[in-house]
Order: sequence, then structure tokens, then C-alpha cells
Amino acid sequence: MFKGIQKLSLVDFPDVIATTLFTGGCNFRCNWCYNFDLVLPERLSRIKEISESEVKDFLLERKGKIEGVCITGGEPTIWGERLADFLNWCKKNGFLVKLDTNGYLPEVLQDYIEKKLLDFIAMDIKNTFEKYSLTCGVEIDIKKIKDSIKIIKESGIKHQFRTTLVPELVSAEEMKSMEEFIGEKLVFQEFLDPSKKY
Repeated sequence: MFKGIQKLSLVDFPDVIATTLFTGGCNFRCNWCYNFDLVLPERLSRIKEISESEVKDFLLERKGKIEGVCITGGEPTIWGERLADFLNWCKKNGFLVKLDTNGYLPEVLQDYIEKKLLDFIAMDIKNTFEKYSLTCGVEIDIKKIKDSIKIIKESGIKHQFRTTLVPELVSAEEMKSMEEFIGEKLVFQEFLDPSKKY
């Protein structure tokens, strides 16, 4: 499940000193994805998996210094119950949990919320509804995206909706219609060209 770890992050989880965990696999194929190695099966197979016991040992050793865990990907929700079990362990051990998601599995999101496994949710809004499938590289059922937006807004959990401004694909001007639909300001993220080293 886990394919990467950033042991200390001061930016991934607002106001929380966190460890960021990267899950492998994704249900989207955004061709501008900066974490492509975590998405494509042929690349993913080259990355050694980090065992859950290794992650748990690391977190317990740093308890009191690390306040929270940010789960990102790939797309974490594709791990369903397996991830839920890990999140439950995090909560029982006093860690705050942030989930980064593309929102395409609203039923999994709802399950995590009902089980009180999340303290913060960041959902990526890929583009306007009209251009969602084009942007994601797969055919998208927009109802799932709308359902996740509604679930998050009604959850009472701290959250943000964010978008990456991809040149010639996603513009701040066009995304104003999404802000109107969501009823909240989007957090705009800088596009990082996956073909370049930073």
C-alpha cells in the first residue's frame, strides 16, 4: 500500500507537523501528474513497498514530535478497508489524519468520515465539469465528483478544495465556475512539470 514516506513535513497538513505517506496506484491517468511513478503499474512495480509495520514503528518512535499523518498518492481511497484499518490505528495512537483525494470514490470517503478517521480532507478539483474526463485521462462520472464535494462540505471536517493550474488545460478564470458550484474558494497549486527535475 505505501510506496513512499516524507518523514517530516511542515506544509502538507495545515498547522500540523506531519509525516506524509504516499500510497501506490490511482484510478485517474492525468498526463501532467507529478507523481506518475505512483500511478502507472509498470513504474509502480519498480518501487519497493514500505510495510505498515515499518511505518507504525517509525510513527511510534516519533510520537510527541510528529502530530499527524498526511495520506496522499496516487489515490489513497482505492485501498478501501485496508487503509481504513491503518487510519484507525493512527487515530488510536493519537495522530491527526489528513487525506488527499481525487474524490472519485465517494462511498469510501463517506465510510472514513462515518468511522471518524479523518481530521482534514483535501480534494483535488481537476477542472470544470465539462473538461474533467479530458483532464483525468479516463471517462469520468461527474456525479461521483459532485457527491464527494457534498459529502466533504457536509462532514463538519476541516477541508480544502484545490486545483493545479496546468498550462493550456486548467485556467484560474475557468475555475471560477467551480468555485461558484462548490461555494468555496479553491486553493490554487503551482503546476510542476513532471519531465523536469526540481
